[in-house]
Formats: sequence, C-alpha cells, structure tokens
Amino acid sequence: MKNVTSTTLLIIVLILSFLLFKECEKSADCNFDPPTDLITNAEANTYEEAYKTKYQNLPEIIAANNGVIPEDVRDVWFDLKVMQDYLNYVKEESENQGKENPGIRVYFGAKEIDGQLKNTVFFSPTYREGERDPEPSENKNNYDIQSYNYGNAGMPPTEYEGGN
Repeated sequence: MKNVTSTTLLIIVLILSFLLFKECEKSADCNFDPPTDLITNAEANTYEEAYKTKYQNLPEIIAANNGVIPEDVRDVWFDLKVMQDYLNYVKEESENQGKENPGIRVYFGAKEIDGQLKNTVFFSPTYREGERDPEPSENKNNYDIQSYNYGNAGMPPTEYEGGN
C-alpha cells in the first residue's frame, strides 16, 4: 500500500513538473511581473486625439506665444524592466489568444499636465496573421490587450548629444 501511494505521489509530481516546464517553455522569461502601468483603450484614444488636436492648432499656439513654439516634451524615458515585463505580457497574452506574430506599435499622444497638453508616446499591442510582412497596414492593433504608457517625460527636455 505504501509503495502504491509513493508511486502515485511521484507520478503526480512528475505531471505537475512537466506542466510547469511546458508553461515556462512558452515564454522566453517566466520571471516577469505583471505590468501595472497599463492604460485603457479609451485613454489611448484620448491621448492620440489630443495629439492630433494639439498639432492641428499649432499655428494658433505659436501666434499666442509670440511666434515661438512652446517648449514641450521631446523625450520619454521608460524603465527597462517595466518595458520587458510589458513585452512579456503582450507575448503571453497574444499566445493565449492564439494571435500570430505579436508586435508593438508606438503612437504619439498628448495628455494634460498642469493644464497644458504635453507630448507622450504609448505602446499598442499588434498581431499579424500569416507570414512576416513589413507593411504596417498588415499589422492589426490587438485591442484585447491593454496599451502601455507612464514613462517619465523629459521636462525640460533632455538634449540628445550623441554622435559628432
């Protein structure tokens, strides 16, 4: 009887180990934190619409600022671990949904900060059915996975001084 219990327990442990290994095999890195800085589809849409509105009204903004374009965000910094967690999240969720060829689309957006629209970027998950195709129109947004924002905007902007 003791032998049957030990054998049964061993089989259960082996099956659970196999399932855990298979689950980790699907993801390049099983050790990632769930992303916390997600934005809803509505927030992403608001950011993009605000960006389009802002630049549609650029002539009035310049005129109101004595012919000068006001200083705005030109760079957005994202923590590498947080970005990797988000990429792993998109990859795993895409696989769970059966979506092929997951990717990321970067959108320019604007959000209100201290009563002014300031530039930002946000990341939207994509997928593509079939073979790899470099045409952006073939990559469809996956609205079943949340977009990502919440980088740190450079205000004042951080000058890029690389290269000579």
